[in-house]
Formats: sequence, C-alpha cells, structure tokens
Amino acid sequence: MQPLPLGVIPGATVLVRGGRWRLDGVLAHGDCRELHLWGGSPPARRVLLWPFDRPVAADRKPRVVSVRLWAWAAAVGAAIAGEVDPLTPRAIAGAVRILPYQLAPAVAMAGGALRLLLADEVGLGKTIQAGWIVADLLAREPAARVLIAVPAGLKRQWAAELSHAFDIAANTVDARWLRTIVADIPADVGPWAAPGVYLGSLDFLKRADVAASLDAQVWDLLVVDEAHTATSPTDRHAALAAVAARARRVVTITATPYSGDPASFASMTSLGAMPKSTPTVMFRRSREDVGDPRRRRHYFAGVRISRAEARLQRLLERYSGLVWRHAPADVEGARLAVTLLRKRALSSPAAAARSLRRRLELLLARAEPYVPRQLLLFDEGDDAGDEPPEAALAAPGLADLESEHRWLIALTDAADEASGMDSKERYLRRLVERTGAEPVIVFTEYRDTLLRLASSLPPSLHLHGGLTASERAAVQARFNATGGLLLATDAAAEGLNLQRRCRIVVNYELPWNPARLEQRIGRVDRIGQERSVHAITLVARDTAEDLVIANLARRLARVVATLGEKDRLGAFLTDARTARLVIAGPADEPEAAADPSPVVKHQPAVGVDAHIAADRLSMRRRLRSRGLLASASQKEDPAVFVSAVRASRHLTAGFVVAVQCTARTEDGDVIGTRVILLHWACDVVRPPTPGAARSIASQTIASAPAIAEMVPEVSHWLAALTQVHERSIESRLARETAMHERRAANVLIQPGLFDRRALRTAEDLSDRERGIHAEHGRQVAELDRARRLNLSCHPVAVLIVWR
Repeated sequence: MQPLPLGVIPGATVLVRGGRWRLDGVLAHGDCRELHLWGGSPPARRVLLWPFDRPVAADRKPRVVSVRLWAWAAAVGAAIAGEVDPLTPRAIAGAVRILPYQLAPAVAMAGGALRLLLADEVGLGKTIQAGWIVADLLAREPAARVLIAVPAGLKRQWAAELSHAFDIAANTVDARWLRTIVADIPADVGPWAAPGVYLGSLDFLKRADVAASLDAQVWDLLVVDEAHTATSPTDRHAALAAVAARARRVVTITATPYSGDPASFASMTSLGAMPKSTPTVMFRRSREDVGDPRRRRHYFAGVRISRAEARLQRLLERYSGLVWRHAPADVEGARLAVTLLRKRALSSPAAAARSLRRRLELLLARAEPYVPRQLLLFDEGDDAGDEPPEAALAAPGLADLESEHRWLIALTDAADEASGMDSKERYLRRLVERTGAEPVIVFTEYRDTLLRLASSLPPSLHLHGGLTASERAAVQARFNATGGLLLATDAAAEGLNLQRRCRIVVNYELPWNPARLEQRIGRVDRIGQERSVHAITLVARDTAEDLVIANLARRLARVVATLGEKDRLGAFLTDARTARLVIAGPADEPEAAADPSPVVKHQPAVGVDAHIAADRLSMRRRLRSRGLLASASQKEDPAVFVSAVRASRHLTAGFVVAVQCTARTEDGDVIGTRVILLHWACDVVRPPTPGAARSIASQTIASAPAIAEMVPEVSHWLAALTQVHERSIESRLARETAMHERRAANVLIQPGLFDRRALRTAEDLSDRERGIHAEHGRQVAELDRARRLNLSCHPVAVLIVWR
C-alpha cells in the first residue's frame, strides 16, 4: 500500500476535495485506508479512502503578533497542555461557570471510572456535574446514546441546563414523542436507535412497553437523578437496572444517599454492576469541602399548642394506636390510613378535619367489602402528592365499624374546634410580620394547609401540585424578580432555584422524612446564594413531632458513622420508619446496620486533575474570547504565532520555537498534550517587514516537528502517558466484555396451532440479541485498536531573536 503523504497524520489539517479538514483518524485495511475527517461548513464528518482520494498536509500559516501577545500565547499553550488531557474542550462555548470540584466526576469517568454516585449536598450543582460528563462523552464519541432519567418535575430544568450551559439539545421523551417516533421509523428500527441525548421521567421509563424498548438498546451513558426514589424493590428500580445492564457508563445522583436502610443503599450503588466490576465511586462533598464559607442557621421553634389542639392530638393517638394493634385483615392499608391522619393533624387542624370527614364519608358509603390494594403513600415522586390519597383513606381500621364511625365523628368535631385556634398559624403570622420586606418561603406538606394559610396571611404566591409546569415556572420567575411571600408544598421542593432574593425558609411542620427538609432548604441554600441562609422549622410541643426530633439525632449519628461525613439534615428517617416510632413506639424500630455497602469507594473532595482541567478550560475560553482559538469545529488553531525580539544576555540570538506534542488514538481522540520549547542559537538579523518575519519562521516550522519527536523528554512522556491510557482502556474493555458475554434468559415458546406469531416473536428477540452482541463486538475491537497512541508535533509559536 502506498504510504500516506508527509504530514498527513491524525490531528493534522489536510487539503482534500477543495476544502480544509482535520484528520481525526486513520483505519487501515488490506488494500486501502479509511481517512476520518472533520470540518467543512457547516461542520460535518466525512470518511474518504486512500489512495483514491489524495489529501495533502496544509501549511500552518504564520501570524505576526506583538512580543507580549506571543509570550502570553506561548504561556497559555503550555498551561493548557499537560501529562494527560482530563477533559475535551467541548464545553468552553457554553455559559457554565468552570468550578474544579464540579469537573472532578467528569475527570474520574474520563480516566476509567465507569460507575459514579454524585451525592453532594443540595445546591452544589450536581446537574452541572452530570452535564460535564455528558458533554465530554459527546465530544469524544459524537455518535453516543445517552439516557437521562429524572423525576417528571425536573425535565424542564434539565433540558434548560443542558442547552444553556453546554449547548446540548436533549430529546425530551414522553408518550406523545414515542407515538410520533414510532410512526416515522421503519418497523425493524427501535425508537432509541439514533444517537443523541434522551431525557425522560422515571415513571415514563418504567412503563412496561417503554422499558422493553429501552432494554433492546445499548447505551453509552445512563444518568439517574434523585436515585434514592428508584431503589429496590420498586418498578422504577427494575426498569433502570435492566437499562444499566446495557449501559457502558452509569451515573446516579442524589443528595441523600443513605437513609439507614442497607438494602436500599446497596441496590442504588450496585446499579449496573457486572461480575468482577470495580466499586462505584462516590462523590460526597459539603459546602465547606468546596470552599463556601457561608453558614446555615437552622432553628427548631417550639410552638405551644392550645387545649383544643392538644385534645385532638390525644384522641388521634388513642385512635391510631387501636388501629395499629387491632386492624382487620388488611393491616397495612389501615396503618397507612391512620399514619396519614396523624401527619395531617400535625400539619394543621384544618387539614385533619378535611381528611377525617372524607374518611368517614368513604367508610359510610362502602357497600361492597373492602378489596385490599397496593397503597403507595410515601415517596411517590408524584407532583400531586400534596392531596390526600383516596385509597388510603378508604381502608377500614377497626373490625367494629360502628365503633370506628363514632371515633371518626368525635375526631372530626375535635378537629373543627381546633381549627379556630391554630397555634402554628398565629406563630407564623407574627414571624412573617417581623421579617418585614424580607422575602420568605413557607413550605408545608399539604395543599389544604397551604390554602388555609393563604387566607390568613398577607397576599402571597403559591406553588403546589395542582399547577402545571408552565405555571410553576411563572411563579418562580415572579418570586425571583419581586420577592414577597411564597407558600409552597413539597411539589416545589425539587428542581427550583429560588436563591436570587430569598434566604429565609420556614418549614410549617416537621416532615416525617427529613430528607425533604434538606430539599426545601436547598432551594435557597445553593450556588449563587451570597448570604447566610436561615431555616426555621415549627415544632408543635407535646406532640409526635417531639419524638421525631429525638430519634433524628440518633439516626444522624449512625449515618455519619457509616458514611464518614458531616452530613446536614438528610434522609436519616423514612416515612414508614417514623410511623412506627410515632404510633407503635421505639421498641418496634430495628437497629441500622453498621456498614451500608462494601461496594462504594469514596473519592477525595477535589482531585489535582480537576484543578488542571479547570485551568485548561478557563484558558481555552479566554483564548476563544480573544479570537486566538479556532472555532468549535476544530481542536487546534492552524495559525503559528510569530514575533521578534532583540537578543540580550538572558536570551541569545537564534530561534525559540514552542512545539505542541499531541498523543492521539487511531481514531483521533486526544489523550494528552505537551508543549516543549526548542532553542536554536544562530545569527539572525532583524526582519525588516512582517512578510520577512513570516518567511523566516516558515523555514523554522518545517524542521521543528521532526526535532521535537527526537527529544528524550517527549519519548519519556509518551511512554508514561501510554501506561495511564492503557489502564483506562482495560477498565472499559472489562465492562464491554462482560456486556458482550451477557446472555438473555431462556424463554419457553409455545408454538401456536394455527399461526406462527410466537415463533416470529422469538425470532425477533433472537435477532435483537445478535445485533446487540455484534455491537459489543465492534466496540471491543475499537477499544483494542485504541490502545496504540500516535504522536504528532507541530509548532505553535516562533520567536525570532535578532542580534
């Protein structure tokens, strides 16, 4: 085969078919070579064949600049080069602020970590951290397929963050999108076959038909936000586990990783685990870890309740205790019903009155025997969760229905009486008056309580599960612009950024799952908040809320001992566990395990590589802003900076050439860069014109690359870089091989007597598996080919030192 022309190597700029292209990679065959090119207008990828197409190396045009600009450009070139290039520079065109700790997960994944758990505190930008990972992957593998699973209320925020910060257009998937795409593609093509970023809700992706189509696709990256809501045993976890088994990389995100349940934590950290796979790498950083000196002040304000409220609480304690101990066959349904009543009574007597009255109506109207059903009261992730579920209220609690009717009538009367003297409401009114014009957010768990407060407090904005996504966005924008008083339920406790004006958060009641407290306070205690945040949680004295706080401290100590972190108030109690504590007593509470999972490796707060990556990206952004860096369609500037300076006793006459050495894979992926300085001593006269300077520099440029490749420092650097690159390739190969060897479970087929539908279905499944295995085989071959690194050197700056 004819050798490629001189200078036509991966990374070089070549002229072919009348245009300038960057040669990303060369793939050798028996009688030809594939030349993978990038460029054109608009930028696009092309594959040409040598020797049928004959590219030639494009000359790097010298550009005469001032000595100061030459020195600055050479210094920047050295600064953005290094032993290993942790990240590709794709995201420098975006508007995202470059923070080293946010780059650390992307650097870890680029270095070979294939399963990450992003568990930083609320407000530290975990969405941005995941965005860096996605941006870097797409820069390295433009044909990658990425699936991002998030709660339904966060889809809009995720799409906006990816578009604004990284210029990534995500496909927002839902039922309408699926119907449209299926109608437009051939029958034998899956809806997820095209490369790109797919963004869908957890509950949409868990649907049986959607989950089946997801499992038929190999994914380059799976990102799961609020992963604590998709742990085992749930349909969400089952669907995500199937996708993770087909994913080359898995990233899970949660601010509350461990709730004291080892099995739940293990199911989250083992998502996507393969035989002999490396442990999940967990990033768990606090504000102090990332250098934020602001303090958070959290007050638990005890509120003494009235005699009528105390009577309601005592009656509810007796009634719930009876139901807990003497419920009929459907014990779980009855327990959920009284748990709901206890929680709503602690929120407000008005909310309790409405639920008690509704429960009485449902039990009186029940004509048929009660049919037990699966009740999901807690942690549903449903935006309408601030409304009482009818199924829970309809569950009978006592075998003697007449007795239960009398109990409910007495409780309803007590709740109506207590509603007229709500102690928390009076306390909140005085608190809002004392804050003056300071913006305040009041969180409550239930919409009934919100509406009651809206009628007694000054004019306010409202956020609850009954609003559409557009209406919520409008309320958020108005509050950030004007401030005031905002009343919100937990439907607004995820995904909203309210730190622009507000720093005061009031929790009207203590949630039985204190992870919600962290979510609520995190709406204002996040990046961009310049003042100390004040959080006030109202606690009704002499009620079950006292018991919740007492056990919170004990759980907090256990989680801190397990994770080794100084966590803030987080997921240390779940609703179901708290229900046992409040109603049945602490004797029913099991002890937490000492170690949640042996498969987690903690990562340092911010690694050295993350700081290096941040410095390089910042430098590249400055270069681009000054017009000294090429457009996003190119990875290097084709111009060579040339300047001239008079010789001195510190700098002898001759030439100083800055040469950038780049190590690439066969496909052109940049693995590392390094800049070295070559000094040639000789007599040189001062160039009389810029044209003469460019002519002199051109002669030097022609011989510099070959000399640089022979410098021992460069060969030692390439050998060390190859070892680091080899470890990353081995990690990826191990996972790809495990996925390649994975076999689908055997399915028994019953042939039909009059048709072959069952056999055709089995054949389709077999064809699908063969296609997936073929894709794994191709990826294994590509990774094996990527082991070899090619070195290319080119001058980036020439300084003429004249005597």
